This record gives sequence, C-alpha cells and structure tokens, in this order.
Amino acid sequence: MDSIGELKNRSEHDAANDEANRNSASLLAKTPETNNGSAPTVIMLGGFGRSGSTLLERCLAQSEDFVGLGELVHLWERGLQNNELCGCGAAFMDCPFWQDIGRRAFDGWSHVDREETLSDRKTVVRNRYLPELILRKGFRSRRLPRKRFIAVLNRLYQAAYQSSGHRILVDSSKHPAYAYLLRAVRVDLRCVLVVRDPRGVAYSWSKIVKRPETGSRGEDMPRYSITASIFNWTTYSIMFHALALLKVPVMTVHYEDFMTAPDVTLRQIHSFAGLGPDSKLPRFEGQQIVLNAHHTVAGNPMRFKVGEVKLKLDVAWRKKMTRKDRQLAGLLSFPLRMMYKLGRR
Repeated sequence: MDSIGELKNRSEHDAANDEANRNSASLLAKTPETNNGSAPTVIMLGGFGRSGSTLLERCLAQSEDFVGLGELVHLWERGLQNNELCGCGAAFMDCPFWQDIGRRAFDGWSHVDREETLSDRKTVVRNRYLPELILRKGFRSRRLPRKRFIAVLNRLYQAAYQSSGHRILVDSSKHPAYAYLLRAVRVDLRCVLVVRDPRGVAYSWSKIVKRPETGSRGEDMPRYSITASIFNWTTYSIMFHALALLKVPVMTVHYEDFMTAPDVTLRQIHSFAGLGPDSKLPRFEGQQIVLNAHHTVAGNPMRFKVGEVKLKLDVAWRKKMTRKDRQLAGLLSFPLRMMYKLGRR
C-alpha cells in the first residue's frame, strides 16, 4: 500500500506531466500555415564540416534572393541556451533579426521551453534513427518529442521566411539526420551536398580552431582522428545522396570547383533553387568578393569575417599532412573519391 507521501509525490508528478502535455498540445495546435499555402524554399547545405559550406552560404547570402541562417540545428543550445554570438557580432538575444523571428514564431523566445526543445532535438536528430526518419514516424518514447520538435521547426522556418523578406532560406546545418527530419516540416526542401577532397577535410579537422562566438569561455571546435573524419565524410555523403531516392532534390557541389569558379557554382545553385537565369549573382572581382555581416546562428568561425575576402583553394594538406595520414585517408575514402573523380580535380 502506498504511503501518503508517495501518493502526494505521484500526484505532483502527474500534474507536472499534465501541464507539459497541455503546453505541447497548445504548441501543436498553434503551428501556423505558410503564406498563401506555399512552403518556404530551404536550401540545406549538407556534408561533413570543413568542406567550404560556410563560405558558400556567405556568398549565397550576398544574393538578393537568399538569406543565410547558419546551422539552425544548433540554434537551441548555441543561441537560445548559451546566448552565443550571431554572425552579425551581437549576442543572440540582442540581435534584432533573431528577436523578430522569435516574436513572430513564438511570441518571443521566452515562450520556448529551451530544455525541452533541446532535449527533443537530441532525441530525434540521430543518424541511428534513420529508419524512423525515412518513415516519418517516431517510435516509442520518441513519438511525442518528434511531433513537438517538428511543430517548433514549422513555426521557426515560417517566421524566418516572413521576417527576412527573402525568397530562399539557406540552412547550413549539414547533419544528415536533420535533413531527413526536414522532410516532415512544411518547407520546400532542396539539399546541396558540398564535397571536398577528404584528405583536406581530415587534415582540417586535425587542427586546433577557436570558436570566437564562445567569448570568455574560449572554447575550441572539436577535433577528429583521420579515421573518424573519413568515416563521417563517407557516411554524410552517402546519406545525402540517398535522399534523392526519397524524392528530395539533391545537388552536389565540389569545393574545388566553387573556389576556382564561384560564379558558375552560384549560378547552378540559383537554378537548383528555382530561380530564373536573370537572378542576380553577387559581384566577384576575380576571385574576390565583399561580404556583408550575416545573421548566421552557428557555423565555422569564418561566418564572422566581413569585407573583402579572396577565395583561395586550400590545399595545405598536400604538404603539411604526414605521408602516413595522407595515405590512410586516401585508402579509406578511395571508393567515393573515385566516384567523385577527386583525383582529377
């Protein structure tokens, strides 16, 4: 027989669960429809990091039809929880752009349950749950977190579309599982897989890189071994290509091509996004472009750089990478490198 104390604790626990369920139901019920029944077009940049996706996003955002949002998959911890720096240089909670989005989506970020939303994202956006993501279903304990997180994303992307005033949203989240989840969100999803020579990717991930947005905490970006880098590079590439089997438009962009002929690459992406041949590209002077500040919520430290930037192919790995590491990376990535014809680039 339960004691009075146990009954009281159980009652309080049930009341808390009821309140959480009411809040979740309210969120699900209030999810807005998109303008005129149309879904915002989202270009998601995919692929393993250190492949030039941040610079590509910055260049796209210089076009009048695009707005760069950064890695939205990390908004919940880096922006909402840690209040890290937006690409414009302001703290997330001080950035007018993101505050307007929060107001439109949720009547202010204070109405978002930060811990619950971050927990939902961590629960749902996992490559190990790919079967669920393909079927667009959440099994067992992941069913409600999935519904809640999708409801939040519906409101977020619609608000970003309304607030920015641009036709195309660029999300550089890169995470495959997140791309699969976005199939269930009310957006016109189109994925651009950014591919770089995996030996260059592996070398880049071996270096120490500071995260300036962490301020006084002085955190570094994570580092990966050669084996881990090549595994992730291969897995990410395969998973993004597989999206085409689910009728998600997928385009492959090579870092090496983008860095040597950026205007050609951007024109191809404009067309892929549904824009006509008369859409305006950003202006390049040779290999140089002037970048404005953009409201990217997370990403490579390069997102903070403004002013004149020269696009230069980074092949430091050819000289600075040890022969052993270079051979290991080359061997592990051989099948996909041959498919991409990276040896000829």
